[in-house]
Amino acid sequence: MPTDETARYRETTPKSRAMWEEACRYLPDGDSRHSIFWKPYPIFTESARGAVVTDADGVERLDFINTMTTMILGHGPAPVLNAARAQMELGLAYNSPNRHQVELARLLCARIPSFEQVRFTNSGTEATLNTIRAARAFTGRSKIAKVEGGYHGTHDAVLVSLRIDPAAGGDYDNPQPVASSGGLVDGTLEQAVIIPYNDAPVARRILEEHRGELAAIIVEPVMGSVGMLPADTAYLTMLRDFADDAGALLIFDEVISFRVSPGGAQEYYGVTPDLTALGKIIGGGFPVGAFGGRSDIMRLYSPSSGPVINHGGTFNANPISMAAGVATLTELTPIVYRQLAELTEMLRQGIRKVGSEMEQPVRVTGVGSLFGIHFADGPLRNYRDIAVADKALGERVFLGMLNEGFLLAPNLVGALSTSLGEVEIDAFVRGFRRVLQRQT
Repeated sequence: MPTDETARYRETTPKSRAMWEEACRYLPDGDSRHSIFWKPYPIFTESARGAVVTDADGVERLDFINTMTTMILGHGPAPVLNAARAQMELGLAYNSPNRHQVELARLLCARIPSFEQVRFTNSGTEATLNTIRAARAFTGRSKIAKVEGGYHGTHDAVLVSLRIDPAAGGDYDNPQPVASSGGLVDGTLEQAVIIPYNDAPVARRILEEHRGELAAIIVEPVMGSVGMLPADTAYLTMLRDFADDAGALLIFDEVISFRVSPGGAQEYYGVTPDLTALGKIIGGGFPVGAFGGRSDIMRLYSPSSGPVINHGGTFNANPISMAAGVATLTELTPIVYRQLAELTEMLRQGIRKVGSEMEQPVRVTGVGSLFGIHFADGPLRNYRDIAVADKALGERVFLGMLNEGFLLAPNLVGALSTSLGEVEIDAFVRGFRRVLQRQT
């Protein structure tokens, strides 16, 4: 019989449970983020330093998700803390531009192939919202194509066909838009065109059916929320070719995939979109988002020219996030990216080896410093492949890894930081083996 990981988890986290029960009095299910909720209740973090997260019960765990991929330098890196502290001494927020914003914009435009100009927001959701708004304003069209299962934040246009029951989404070669949230504005589904991931012929056929209506195609070059599933180069190239032919814009959501290389996944794949959305690591742990691309599109945001698109936000490009972002990107040299990718490949291979030796159907996805663990028999190419994986076993393994002292996302995706090394990788693989042994 499999070990009861839930019972062990409850035994070691009584203070977190008490805090969660208190939190539920004031917050729906005790928190403000769906993505970090898990059963029976989440841990409450008291502190984080380097690679170690300590919860309310004093339990220390090695962090292999790093705040949903954000903390690429680990928790509390000195360069980022020093930059933030120095700025806080000079002020928390201003009602005028600050020099850190210009420096971070310069760094991003120098690194990212699609960036000629950029604007900052406070979240990835705001970033993708603005790329879609820009595409609609620039093309004069309204429909948006998105990949089934792709996550682009929590605004209406993209809360469609996300983590749905595949049976509700229609046939594979003709997927239908399905609302992934209540409260969407009337007409949202009619504005969405759904395409499968990593199937260029089927996706191209669907796109051609809407050729004259599409303002943009938005895609994650690495599908993060589904399980760190990389795109095929041929698939992204097809999207680029179609957008050029049809007069639509290609948008890359690189909120997560900017971890793949210094210039993001677009540099890695050699496919340049018209617009790109960013977030997470570019703020060094502080709230941030960014969107940018061709200057003729970004000119729609110019106040002196109208503007065609209104874009406000009191904390946009706030000096603390900008200073922290500059410090982070300065540390993220090509050598650091390469080292992170090599360590993560070592981890992926270690997990695969354990699955093979134990005759468990373990599939490991990811690229760069990103990885995902899936209990599935067949190849994984799109959302529907992952949707039929053994989720019950995945949930037990997630709790088991918590019990072993390792923190992942609830769907077993992760992202390494520079605070992790070969010793921690080896420990994770050994812990994964122990957890799987307890499940057989």
